[in-house]
Amino acid sequence: METVALWLSLLLFLIVTVGVLGSVFERRWIFLRTFNEAKEAYVVLAVAATGLFVWAHFRSKLHITSIEVAGVKAELGNLQQKVATLSEQMELFFQRKKIEVFDKSNWNRVRVVEKARWHLVLEVTLQEEPIPNSIEVFEGPLPMPEQDYRLNGRVLRFPANTDEPSEGLTIKYFPRAMANHSTAP
Repeated sequence: METVALWLSLLLFLIVTVGVLGSVFERRWIFLRTFNEAKEAYVVLAVAATGLFVWAHFRSKLHITSIEVAGVKAELGNLQQKVATLSEQMELFFQRKKIEVFDKSNWNRVRVVEKARWHLVLEVTLQEEPIPNSIEVFEGPLPMPEQDYRLNGRVLRFPANTDEPSEGLTIKYFPRAMANHSTAP
């Protein structure tokens, strides 16, 4: 590929050279015009030939280190490091996912808050304070409607179908990250 680009650039340089020389000697060729008549075409050919020559000859030695667009400069090494850091942070975030299961062994942590003929609301105090909108509640295999969740700190209220531990409850959430307080007096 590089040799093809190198030969193509040399061919384009040859066309430019022949065209310029043709304009010097004022010979009329069928497809060649004088330099003044086709100046833009010669300039485009020269730029394309230069680009192909540089790409073919210096390809392994050229490395883009930064990009500047509209006055904003971004260094590629710095961007790659930021992407890697963000990826590591997301992995740590997903590793922190908590799953709490409430069944017959710990059903005493589940309280009935509202109970009517067609309406039942349960309340649970979670081990950690969840991030709002990261909560999923399952009664057995059935997900409970998220729009009816009420969260106050670690206390979660949600609609349910039964107040019996027969199906069990599974609550999945991402805990709120607590700031690390270092005690360095």
